[in-house]
Amino acid sequence: MEALLGKAEERKSGKSSASRPKGYWAAFGACVLLVSSAQLLHESASWSLDYGTVLGTFINLRAQSCNAHAVGLILGYALAQMRPDRLRAIALNDRFWVFFFALQTANVMAFYWSVGTSNVMTMIIVQVAGAASGAFFFALSCQATAGVGARVFLATVVALVALTTLTVQGLFSILEAGAPALASEILHMALVAGSAACFVRAMGAGACLRVQFEREPYAPMGAPRRRGESQGRYRGAPSFALFLIIGAYGAVFGFLHVVPLALSLDVSSRVTAFLFGAVAALGLFSATLRQSDGTDVVRLWNRFYQYVFPIVTVAALLGSLTMDTEFLPLLILQACALYYFDVLLAVASYTIARVIKASPTQVFARAFLVKSAGFFLGCLVGFGVHESVVLDETAFSVIGAAIFVILSLVTFHTNSEKFAKTVWGLLPHEDAHGKLASRRAECCRRLARSSGLTDREAEILEYLVAGKRPKEISEMLVVSITTVRSHVRAIYAKTGVHSHGELMHLLDEK
Repeated sequence: MEALLGKAEERKSGKSSASRPKGYWAAFGACVLLVSSAQLLHESASWSLDYGTVLGTFINLRAQSCNAHAVGLILGYALAQMRPDRLRAIALNDRFWVFFFALQTANVMAFYWSVGTSNVMTMIIVQVAGAASGAFFFALSCQATAGVGARVFLATVVALVALTTLTVQGLFSILEAGAPALASEILHMALVAGSAACFVRAMGAGACLRVQFEREPYAPMGAPRRRGESQGRYRGAPSFALFLIIGAYGAVFGFLHVVPLALSLDVSSRVTAFLFGAVAALGLFSATLRQSDGTDVVRLWNRFYQYVFPIVTVAALLGSLTMDTEFLPLLILQACALYYFDVLLAVASYTIARVIKASPTQVFARAFLVKSAGFFLGCLVGFGVHESVVLDETAFSVIGAAIFVILSLVTFHTNSEKFAKTVWGLLPHEDAHGKLASRRAECCRRLARSSGLTDREAEILEYLVAGKRPKEISEMLVVSITTVRSHVRAIYAKTGVHSHGELMHLLDEK
């Protein structure tokens, strides 16, 4: 009877075994709408800019638009790296968010004024501000992922990429082609207003985003854990090798993004490339990543070098062969690799945050900060190459070969399970406690698969093995203790045990 009451309570509160805390989809909606708004500032500028004069210099303004957007991303993700207690204070400050969304509305209005008056400097400044606020908001919204299971998070990543791409490259590109500028401006401001409305709900009493920020602040990444809080010691800041590989791929993406887009391509070519690239990336993601992969950083790394590396190197080598078709095959492959890379980076960040019990905002912001810094560097190099080199077939052949060599060095130099576990994943050191924790985590995954546990049950199993009591689990997952106990009984029934002691003995046998 208690189990039935627990399930009924779950249904009533909008939660299920798929792990959807209260207000999670409101936080997701707020993120989609504001990220779309930030991306749209850059894409709209790219659609309208070509060559022009700034401060007496005749330059390619479209490339400078890419630089401005990349600088904004760096600023936004860097801002999200502040101390967790300070970030918590900002996130729970209602007046800050009133100012934040008012600023977004003003930013959108300033952008359309700059487009109408051809004020390039204002357009560039607005893009920096929009990208910075979008990156900061994205990182902050990631805090809600602390209370969801792998299945829901994987679905979230797919939906985020699909909806933002359809909004920016689909809906607004159509408006750009034929609708009055006023229609785009009104819908653009509606994105900001909708994001604010969703955010209010996500930060309501008992909603997941507020609950995650109201918890005791997370310790900074790399800080030593208090006794009894975790198994073993954890690697802190990412090593130089981690920065190098993420930054190197980001630089290649930035270079491939700027060089073709700096040329005279029409809007339809760029939009088509992003739409087809997103479809291909999400299809590849769905075909190559299982739910269990969302909790195993080694498998994520395998997907990275098996798919991202060949796609982006083929894209680079195709440059000289696709000039006659406005680089469309190159752009589609580059967009596919970029979206797939971002998805894997997000899933890896989610896994890392869960394993080392760090703030999701801090982990996501750090990973995407490194990628954005590399992207900016690639944009600068691409702009320099475009301005100083004749981009003929020979030049693109040399560029493709150079990219292949660079990515081969950074990819296969770090292609090992040990690297994936300790550097890429920021996972426990392989000391005695770390080995025990790693072995038990793998045993939990195998037991969950063999026993047919749901995503939520598998999550609770890991907490049980870590010694957490039902009351502690209910507080961490923001569910009732009755619901937790119902899941515990289901775990016992499916695994054929009758107590916590028998469960631990079963895991030790595995």
